[in-house]
Amino acid sequence: MLNDKVDRVFYSVERDKGDWTNKHVHMLVGTNRAMSFYETRTSLGSIAVGDYELIDNPKAVTNYVTKWIDRDCEYDLFI
Repeated sequence: MLNDKVDRVFYSVERDKGDWTNKHVHMLVGTNRAMSFYETRTSLGSIAVGDYELIDNPKAVTNYVTKWIDRDCEYDLFI
């Protein structure tokens, strides 16, 4: 990872509801210090970041991001 603020990243890739040939990614980024939207976009490689939010309810967000894990879903954890 290109930023020393990032400790770990979990991502899941799921198919879009409207078009199953397209996919989108959910990422949970664990950091050791606050990280801006700009840093997120530039530190994780050449990616588009459509939504960036701090997590208020870790359990609810984790459930949402992992909802397709037991089906046709790619996922990984980088530490």
